[in-house]
This record gives sequence, C-alpha cells and structure tokens, in this order.
Amino acid sequence: MAESVIYIREHGIKSVKQLDEYIQKAADERQNIQEKIKAIDKEMQMLSTTMEKVHTVKKYRTCYKEYKANPSDKAFFEEYKAQITLYENALSELKKSYSKLPNSKDILAELDKLQEKKNTLIQEYSSTKSTMDELYQIRKNYGIYMDKEMER
Repeated sequence: MAESVIYIREHGIKSVKQLDEYIQKAADERQNIQEKIKAIDKEMQMLSTTMEKVHTVKKYRTCYKEYKANPSDKAFFEEYKAQITLYENALSELKKSYSKLPNSKDILAELDKLQEKKNTLIQEYSSTKSTMDELYQIRKNYGIYMDKEMER
C-alpha cells in the first residue's frame, strides 16, 4: 500500500479520473508496442518468403537455362517440369517487387536488424506488463487510500 501512495504522489495523481487516464495511457502504449512487434513479424515473414524464392531461383537456374537453350527437347521438359515451374513462379514473384534478384546477404542482414528491434520491443512489452499489474493494483487500492486520507 505504501508503494501505491508513493507511486500516486510521484506521478501527481490527485483523482481516480487521473489514475484511470494514466492507466489508459499506459495500456495504449503497451498496445502500440504490440502492434510494432506484429508489423516487424509481418516484415520478417515477407523477407523470409523472399529469401525462399531467391533460393529457389538459384537452385533451379541451371536447369532452367538448359531448358531455354533447347526448348524443343520435350523429354527434358517433362523430366524437369516441376523444377522449371518452381523457377518461373519464384522469378515472376520476385520481379513484382525487385528490379534485380535480391542479395541473400542483404536479406539476412535486414532480418538480423529486425530481430534485434523485435527483441528490444519484446523486452519493453514485458516490462510494461509489470507496470500494468502495478497500476491495476494501485487502482484497486486507491479507494482504500483515499478513504484513509479523508479520515485524517
């Protein structure tokens, strides 16, 4: 209870309305952190998908070049149809977003950077959990504290 009183005084909270507003602001900030984490997750997923497509293009490039060098070889096409199709689909998807094949090292560097940001945000999010728990406890105790103040 003493910690609640100190917290209330430190933050200049003089009414239950101010406390509720403070709690709402903290909850909004926590939600904002969560949304940033989701946005990073989405970006990381897109980069991972791009990385898979780059890998597919590199993996089947030789097969595709062989096919293009001799397109009339139906037996070759039938044997490597799956690989050729995977190559064409991956390359087509990459061309929608990139003018040239993305560099795998650049993608990995960006993924590392995003993971660091995400880790920092996750730590912030975790620390806001204890702050929110504390604020809810203060809110619960606020009435008790105010009643005692009025008795004095």
